[in-house]
Amino acid sequence: MQIFTTTLSSGSLTLLREDGAQLISIQVRTSSEGLLTGSLPFKGVQPTPVALPAGSVFNYAASSPSSPLDGFIITNVSGDIDIVVGF
Repeated sequence: MQIFTTTLSSGSLTLLREDGAQLISIQVRTSSEGLLTGSLPFKGVQPTPVALPAGSVFNYAASSPSSPLDGFIITNVSGDIDIVVGF
């Protein structure tokens, strides 16, 4: 597995199926804030952003190599967000 690391200080990062990501770890630094938004509507309800408050951590892994992560949108609201993506 190879790892991509970055600190998101502004803007957003989107993971799509074609990227081939197998895992993601997001850590919101102290005095920072972010949003996590999915891309899949469910039962007619469109996805909305979920707050990632200061100090929060989010980890998620694909169920299998043939089903990479798809539709994760990480948005910086303030401060810095550390992101690790495994391929």
